Amino acid sequence: MPAVLTVREAGTERRIVLDARAVVGRDADCDVVLASRSVSRRHAVVEPAGAGWVVRDLGSANGLFVEGKRLTQATLAPGASLRFGDVEATFESGGTQRASSAERLAQSLSLAPARKARPAALAIVATLAIGALVGATIWTRSCDRAPAAAPAAAPR
Repeated sequence: MPAVLTVREAGTERRIVLDARAVVGRDADCDVVLASRSVSRRHAVVEPAGAGWVVRDLGSANGLFVEGKRLTQATLAPGASLRFGDVEATFESGGTQRASSAERLAQSLSLAPARKARPAALAIVATLAIGALVGATIWTRSCDRAPAAAPAAAPR
């Protein structure tokens, strides 16, 4: 039975459809990526358990709150309010709130931020820029050193 986690962060609201176990955190490898610095890299896990869903804190620094109480684990009821650090969320499961097919498609097509690629891309761009500067410098110096062509002799 799918569930929906509605996350409110930085003035926006996202609905994430959960079909199986999902790790919530700041790390790009998490299933639900949150940007807030109050969220640990691997903050919590939301997973099916029996006929319902359970949320467990993964040792986060700023805690997991369910219905305003700091807990390490809780069974989630439909409509439960969650907080991962400073990020608020609402949990829905079963028939209480169904995601439309368009929302499920949008969720499946969304890409997690490629944070791990940024340092490599930066190194490549910096290397290419330095190479271009060195090449331009060598070309300019070679042009300055070339002897000027002697003027052609004028016919008498």
